[in-house]
Amino acid sequence: MSNSQILVIKSLKKINLKGGTVIDGFATSGITNTIASECILHSINTQLIATIESSYFSQLSVIRNSVPYFPVRIYANEELKTSIFISEISIDPSLYFLIGNTMLNWAIDNECNLIISSSNIVNPQQAKDVNSTKYSIAGIGNTSQARNRLNDSKISLLKNGTIGGIPAVLLNQSSQLDIDVIILLVKIIEGIPDFRAAAELSTTISRLVPGVSCNVPLLLQEAEKIEKEITKIKTQDTESEMNAYG
Repeated sequence: MSNSQILVIKSLKKINLKGGTVIDGFATSGITNTIASECILHSINTQLIATIESSYFSQLSVIRNSVPYFPVRIYANEELKTSIFISEISIDPSLYFLIGNTMLNWAIDNECNLIISSSNIVNPQQAKDVNSTKYSIAGIGNTSQARNRLNDSKISLLKNGTIGGIPAVLLNQSSQLDIDVIILLVKIIEGIPDFRAAAELSTTISRLVPGVSCNVPLLLQEAEKIEKEITKIKTQDTESEMNAYG
């Protein structure tokens, strides 16, 4: 079976994205980039321009305001020359290579200059501090121009390490292509929701892409609510264990 049969992009609207940016919202190491991408999506007045379909995806219909949507979609803001790949399903690792290459080819076909993706790095030493806001972000670029963008935005460069999933495909497969790729590495806190890290990530993306923004206060309000619930559940679990052995 050919790649075109495995993964199909159906264009709904053609817009001019020449010289623009593609933001990767696929979750391959946590959901930080998905949350950040969704926040940006709803903050910059985007429109749905394409769906991505495959018999290898979980067959799901997402209902929003009584309207059904495919779970993997592409949105864009023509004025800001920014497009966002969004996935509301888990992607099997066997599809990472195909999805990464599909994103690169789509970006080139639409004459985009930059792809931004991200990957999580777990920081287990802060796992017990649910109120911590120490989410440091580093980056890596596939070209000297991409690395200069990071330096100009005061984002530290990763010196040594490894990156997996779709971000790895984007880095490796873009080496022979005329497009910049930036991967942002977010240190998250193990066992804590990704909302605070997503807020930091979306803020960092806005430094790289002028005009892009995220409603961070709303995102953090959601984080505080969920984190309080997790703390409450953990406390109840601890008390239950104590009572069981008391």
